[in-house]
Amino acid sequence: MTGSIPLPERFARLRELLSTSTEFLVPWNYFHDEMATRSDFMALGQLGEHPILNAALEAAMNQFGLVNRPRSMLTCHVPEYGFWHGIWDFSARTGIFFFDEATGQGLLGVMKDLTRGPVDLFRFTAVLLEEGAAFPMNQGRRGPPE
Repeated sequence: MTGSIPLPERFARLRELLSTSTEFLVPWNYFHDEMATRSDFMALGQLGEHPILNAALEAAMNQFGLVNRPRSMLTCHVPEYGFWHGIWDFSARTGIFFFDEATGQGLLGVMKDLTRGPVDLFRFTAVLLEEGAAFPMNQGRRGPPE
């Protein structure tokens, strides 16, 4: 962990990694190592909802057969950095995500077990079109095959 890097620089680095990395583990690990484990980041933000982000996440979770609303949703908005992050819990799987409003890009990790096992990673771009939300999605995998 690089405790000496100021928070604005960590946000900038995460945005860069999210946009440029071809390995989805790079921004995923950076978020968890340099943001989610840090008290200065976790103290920021407020609970909220983002309709385009919600549509993107629901579509991604539908790929796993999770067509119902999650049993719990925690979505946090950090308005001073235009950033969203959270966790959606379904009975069979959990999705952890982060999303940058400025670029419309996010990363979603879907897993059966929060402590071990594979994580399916989806990098997505959420855009609003006249008829609703649409986004292209790339998928990667972290961990051993099931």
